Amino acid sequence: MPILNELATIVKRQRSEMGLSQERLAELAGLSRATINELETGKLSNLSLTRAERLANLLGYGLGVTGVKRPKADPGASSALDTASRSASVSYGDPIPPETLRHALVTGAIPPRHIAQLRALLDEAPLSVLSAVVAQLESENGAPRKATWQKMRQLAAAVACTRDIWA
Repeated sequence: MPILNELATIVKRQRSEMGLSQERLAELAGLSRATINELETGKLSNLSLTRAERLANLLGYGLGVTGVKRPKADPGASSALDTASRSASVSYGDPIPPETLRHALVTGAIPPRHIAQLRALLDEAPLSVLSAVVAQLESENGAPRKATWQKMRQLAAAVACTRDIWA
């Protein structure tokens, strides 16, 4: 089944990049470690849509019928860092600029006046936003995805995030 093969590839890559063990991912997704292992090794022949969607969503992806492919977004569209910056700053009068966010995620240095926004981003932003930021940093800064997820994990610990994914 092609969709399971695609999901397996995404799960294995994203889990590894995020620094999660099969056991930890299984725990977070409400699945068994054996199910994660069988999926990643191509031995799983069936996975319910509910379970597949829960697993994909946990890793920042979605499942759905794609329909007709649309052209790429226009060049004036917001970048992942812009979206993340806005997400992190919704509740604060002092927004975190996208370039400050980029610097924090690449270097691990937290500007003291933006700690609250960084905590909000790491604790509350959809994982799809964080995944898009990781991809953008790889594309624009050459930052390896796995290293960026590790930086996020370190920053999450430093600002006392409570999201399960960072534990």
